[in-house]
Order: sequence, then C-alpha cells, then structure tokens
Amino acid sequence: MGKRFWTSSGKKNLDFQVMLGAFIEAEMNNFGCPWGGGVYSEKQLAHNKKQNEKKIRKLIDLANQYPGIIFSLSVGNEACVDWTDHYVSAAQVAGYAQKVQQGASQPVTFCENYVPWLHKLKPLADVLDFISIHTYPVWEYKHIHEALDYTKSNYYAVKEKYPDKPVVITEAGWATSSNGRGIDPEHVSEENQAIYYKDLMDWAETENILVFFFEAFDETWKGSPEPLEPEKHWGVYKIDRTPKKVFARR
Repeated sequence: MGKRFWTSSGKKNLDFQVMLGAFIEAEMNNFGCPWGGGVYSEKQLAHNKKQNEKKIRKLIDLANQYPGIIFSLSVGNEACVDWTDHYVSAAQVAGYAQKVQQGASQPVTFCENYVPWLHKLKPLADVLDFISIHTYPVWEYKHIHEALDYTKSNYYAVKEKYPDKPVVITEAGWATSSNGRGIDPEHVSEENQAIYYKDLMDWAETENILVFFFEAFDETWKGSPEPLEPEKHWGVYKIDRTPKKVFARR
C-alpha cells in the first residue's frame, strides 16, 4: 500500500485514485492559535458552518458521481488540533462523518495531526472507517537520523490506541528550505528529503501502511512573503516542475 510511483519518460499513464476531502472552516474560535488567527465574528462562524454543510453535501455528490476514481472521503483537515486556525469540535466533525457515511459508499476518515488522536478524538475515531494521521519530524526539530523512528513512534502510538481501526498516514514529508521559522535550517535540504522519503517508503511497504507523501510540488503562495519560508518548500518537484534530488535520477 505504501507504494512509490514514477516514470522515466514523459508519458504517465498511471492508474491513480484519490482521497477526496472537504476543507471545513472554523465553527469555533481558537484563542490559542499561535500565529494570531483563529478568532472570528459570530457572523463569520455562522457563515462558515453553512458553507461547511454545503461542502459536505458536495463531497457526497462527487463521491457518488465518480466512484471509480474516489476511493475514500475525508471530512476535514487539521481542524481539531490545538494550534489550528479553523477549529471545529470533534463532535461536529463526527456528525459530518456520519452524514457522509449515510450518503456515499466509500470509507470515511478525518485527517489530523497525530497528537489529538491520542487524547481527545476517541469519540470521533469511533465513528470513522479509518484514522488518518499527519507526522512531521522536521517540524518537531528532529534531525534526519531521528526522523523515521519518530514517525514510527507517532504511527504506532495511534495504532496501539485504536487496534481495531486501520491507520493511514495522510501527510508525511520533509522540507528542503527554511528561514528558521519553526524548522532548523540545518535540518532541511534536498538530500535529507530524499533520505526521509526512501526510509519512510521502505518501512511503509514492509509494514503494508498506506502513506501519502507531502507533497508533489512546491507551493510558493503559502506562508509569509519570505522566500525561504518553509511552508513553500515541501515539494518533491520545484515550482517549475523539475524534480528535486529525491526523483532526479528516477
């Protein structure tokens, strides 16, 4: 399940399927958001809730329209973790999951940092078909030589808490540049990304764990205007679609 895909030619006739997600917006204020976001007017929160309900309906519609392409459905992304700027309660997310399960045939999940799964998301986990976790050792100041063991500890901690639920890694990656905002510049490089990718995928294939590697392409629009903002530099391909070292010789 944790497979690597690449081609040596320009022709890419790969039989890809997708996990389709609805990005739900804040329905509650999060006054502890560390970068100053997460606080909205009551009017905005009410509007967001209506929009979220529309997104959930759209998620169901698309799942039914494209059952051969969409293999699973996510009802949100990083909306319950303590630092999120788009906070939604676990109970509300669980309600969205149940609506999608009633309206579509694909298995339903919610994508979240590994930490909340360990201490506050059990009621949500109980209604999901599988659990999706995010693990980023480099965001937690881990050196490349600590990276795989840290990801494995994140994964197995969640798996041990929910032994009867499949657990998928829906985000794991390694930045290639940093201005020091949250990530030590000495820990990031194309060489380190290539090491983490290989180590992660070798482990995933051995253990039959589905992994979504973050991410395909650099996203220069993300984060601050600073060119070395780490949010901009997670791709295995640069913004011009040329490969970084992880795929340069594939």
